[in-house]
Amino acid sequence: MIVVWTLTKGRSPLEKKSFKDMLVGKTVTVDSRVNVFQSLHGKALVARMIDLQALKNIKIILNDICPGQGRVQYLGGLDVMVLFDDAETAIAVREAAKSVVGKFSMISIWEGQTMDFERLAWLKVQGIPLHLLSNEVIDAVGGVLGKVVHKANRSEKDHDLSFEYVGVLVGDGKRVSEEVVLNWKDRNFGCG
Repeated sequence: MIVVWTLTKGRSPLEKKSFKDMLVGKTVTVDSRVNVFQSLHGKALVARMIDLQALKNIKIILNDICPGQGRVQYLGGLDVMVLFDDAETAIAVREAAKSVVGKFSMISIWEGQTMDFERLAWLKVQGIPLHLLSNEVIDAVGGVLGKVVHKANRSEKDHDLSFEYVGVLVGDGKRVSEEVVLNWKDRNFGCG
């Protein structure tokens, strides 16, 4: 048995686990009272941008709504947190942002709610046969691995036709390294 120690008063053992238990099912139990960023509750907005272009332009969008106010923090994926000095400003900006068309898919006051983890992954798609190398096919490959947020922009004038990048949203931190099979006229082509 391995004894797991905790750094509490007296440095006594917390619990005993076998080596196998330590390797299988890696889990951390977090105290239910943990709630970080409490000082921001009510004074910050959490927002999901509608697309990658809106995400890149969040500071410009914010400046149009409330010039000189708000500090943007990136949360991952298409999500941002916007911090304000007081709750009144946060509420006013949220209401103003609701009228901005085509920029936000969600915007709410931060009260400590759980946010799903997402991240942007830039996939290097390669291995698609030349006769199938269209932006639609590249985007379809990306769509199998995540939600496409930046579409392929392949042109027959490009010098290197061996790969193309596509941006997708994925829900974990793992490296995306999968093969996708393209089926065309009863033939299969592996790409990824």
